[in-house]
Amino acid sequence: MNKAWKTLMAHANDCRTRPISIAEAFNTDIHRFERFSVQWDDLLFDYSKQQITTETLKLLLDVAEAAQLSEKISQLFSGVRLNESEQRAVLHTALRDSTKAPLWVEGENLKEEIGLIQKKMHAFVEAFQAHKKLGVTGAPLKHCLCLGIGGSGLGPTLVCDALAPYKTGDIQVHFISNIDGETLDTVLKKLSPEETFCLISSKTFSTLETKENALKVRSWFEAEFSSKNINRDWMALHWGAVTAAPEKALDWGMSDVHIFPFWPWVGGRFSVWSSIGLPIALSLGMDNFKAFLSGAEAVDRHFKETPFEKNIPVLMGLLGIWNINGLGYSTHAILPYADALKRFPSYCQQLEMESNGKGVDKQGRPLAYQTAPVIWGDVGCDGQHAYMQLLHQGTVVVPVDFLVPVRSRSAHQDLQTLLVANALSQSKALMEGKEDRVTPLKACAGDRPCSTLMFSQLTPRMLGSLLALYEHKVFVQGVLWAVNSFDQWGVELGKQLTQALLPRLTNDVQSSNHFDDKMDSSTEGLLAFFHRHQGSNEQYEGQNSTGYRRDRGDWHRDL
Repeated sequence: MNKAWKTLMAHANDCRTRPISIAEAFNTDIHRFERFSVQWDDLLFDYSKQQITTETLKLLLDVAEAAQLSEKISQLFSGVRLNESEQRAVLHTALRDSTKAPLWVEGENLKEEIGLIQKKMHAFVEAFQAHKKLGVTGAPLKHCLCLGIGGSGLGPTLVCDALAPYKTGDIQVHFISNIDGETLDTVLKKLSPEETFCLISSKTFSTLETKENALKVRSWFEAEFSSKNINRDWMALHWGAVTAAPEKALDWGMSDVHIFPFWPWVGGRFSVWSSIGLPIALSLGMDNFKAFLSGAEAVDRHFKETPFEKNIPVLMGLLGIWNINGLGYSTHAILPYADALKRFPSYCQQLEMESNGKGVDKQGRPLAYQTAPVIWGDVGCDGQHAYMQLLHQGTVVVPVDFLVPVRSRSAHQDLQTLLVANALSQSKALMEGKEDRVTPLKACAGDRPCSTLMFSQLTPRMLGSLLALYEHKVFVQGVLWAVNSFDQWGVELGKQLTQALLPRLTNDVQSSNHFDDKMDSSTEGLLAFFHRHQGSNEQYEGQNSTGYRRDRGDWHRDL
């Protein structure tokens, strides 16, 4: 722990002993809002309701300097292998860089490769939207069924939902991420194989959930076309892939025309800017997808060029460090006041908790401090009738980010104005609280920290900016905590155990011989309950048959 960090923690100890009154700080400093807010582009970042003083901000900036944050930011954009455990560069920012400047990494100009893939996406989208993509029967393809989970699904789903008013054409995009048969059935009932294109989004082309869903959908295609005596090769016409392993997609029978590669240096939760964003372009059009990229690119410039005291993602990251490590607030709520952003908290949950939820530093040494907070949230005003009670009167202090668009995209600006009024009143109430000596049950403590991101309107460009702001916030915090924000080894353990447990659930004796059958008593009890009740509902007996041979190896070999 360096000197700057120790000084910050000593200051935090003083602040915990004599807590900062945010309301009193406004009373004594008429310039507090101007001092602790930043206006950039069409966005205002107000962090004046955080539990900080001018000294706090100075000490936080000292910590950033001691961690050589400026140098790390330069490395982020230059191709240095910041993902040290996997020996990979971290260059998702290059995917939204529209300049002509080359980016040389290990002898290759990545900008040329990125440009070629974007041109391929553009041609595909134009043909699909013009109904020039035909299925095996000659019928135009009108639906795109997207299979992908984690970063391969959450980002495109968020963007398509959030920007639904910008939809172009009549192509319908459908997403399936989880391996829930009811969801699969519900979606497939809406579709006809003759008019459906299935897009697999998987970096490795081996993700378990995506694999299982793809095999089910393939069986659905086979059943339909076999019943109509269609024996031609329909895979090349009806299937495509977005992957960093294009050779596996080719082995699966797909046409190279419908394979959209990306690169190992694109992390899953940072991949929405790559060809993983193809469903976005299909739904919204390539122009809107490029506008989305441009919003992120603008934040990249802001992040690289702006002094830290006015640098929004740097300030967001530093405030998180202060709340988590300084004041001991271990959870963080993200509350958008727009239904279109309902998935935004979930997106940030994966972004922050999977990136920085680490217990060791980059050298594998145990950390003596907390890293990522628990991220959660939902839209206002719904939350005001649920969790806001705890935020105002509970014993746990939860810092909050309010995301508030000024203008509605509908004709009902009066309702949007009411939404804004609710957001501002909640942030004011969290800060001021309410004293009630007559009826203590009605009292609210106040001094609950919050920030507000207010922006003109939710456009493709603005959404791109918002996502990039949170990306860079995560990077800043990873640097200060000395963790690798770009690996996720903790995710792998559950995947490995799934492979070991599945034969026990399916009574696959041959496969189970390859695994240690000794389980703890809890798992054994749960397995026993599963087998007792698996076939108890006659209505569904026999419907869980897979219809294909299970192969726990590389799934493209199974077909």
